[in-house]
Amino acid sequence: MKRSAIILTLLSLVAPLAVSAASLENTDSREYEFQILEVGRTYGSQYRILEHSKVDLCFYGCELTMLNTGQRLWINQRDEAVIDDGVIKVRRGASVRGGW
Repeated sequence: MKRSAIILTLLSLVAPLAVSAASLENTDSREYEFQILEVGRTYGSQYRILEHSKVDLCFYGCELTMLNTGQRLWINQRDEAVIDDGVIKVRRGASVRGGW
């Protein structure tokens, strides 16, 4: 009984970590600002990504708008977006390609 309670407690702590977020990588030597509108929200938030950095965001997918260029794209959960020479390119994640 004690063992099963411990296992259930551990699973409840680890399960939320299994959700994979989309990642955004900036390979440029300058920072960029974004407006992010996540799934299920009616308002957006601003986000700044620094030069030569990589972050996880958008756990359930979101629309990214680069504020200085107006470029807009949709990024799904597990996708990887890369900023290269001021342009965002999306590499689809394993969930979209059907697995590896």
